[in-house]
Amino acid sequence: MKIRYWMKEHIRNNLWQYLLITGVFVLGLIIGEINANNLAGGTRSHLQQMINGFLEGGMVAYHEGNRIFLPAFLNQARTVIAVWFLGLTVIGVPIILAIVFVRGFSLGFTFGFLIKEKAWLGFLIALLSVLPQNIVYVPLAIACAVIGINFSFYIVRGRFTSEVPLAQGILTYTGIMVLLLLVLLVGALIEAFLSPWLLETIIK
Repeated sequence: MKIRYWMKEHIRNNLWQYLLITGVFVLGLIIGEINANNLAGGTRSHLQQMINGFLEGGMVAYHEGNRIFLPAFLNQARTVIAVWFLGLTVIGVPIILAIVFVRGFSLGFTFGFLIKEKAWLGFLIALLSVLPQNIVYVPLAIACAVIGINFSFYIVRGRFTSEVPLAQGILTYTGIMVLLLLVLLVGALIEAFLSPWLLETIIK
């Protein structure tokens, strides 16, 4: 109950930051989708071959999810660790924004390309193999970015006026990021086991 209350208060107190970060993500999403529609012929052909190979036998079966669980987790954990480090620096804010933009661009490109090239089948692939884990990954990435940016502002101007000592602030900040890493495990489990099962069930 306290966690839910803290989350509501955190979002309410940082609403403009969440709107800004979400806007950056959506902008990346839109530009990624546009770029998927404007690919050069050679690149498009290569990606088409990769998708066809995936559909013809490259899919990871859900009972083999342990093969991709750790890589999936580490891939997402790198983003959290990067944002944590950037939040400790004075120049971290624009780079954190760039990370969020790239995440949106990547997701928009993936959805746009799959739907354009495979129509309803591409939509199904995106819906079943990309969307489920991103229901966890995307909100977590946005929250991580907000927390990192807030701490960067605290480093720049707040530590001299705040009642919280710098060492305690860093410890609290690091602890929150560790909790976010633990939440990533849920997304990695979905990516490794649930998404392949959904895709295998529908496609095959």
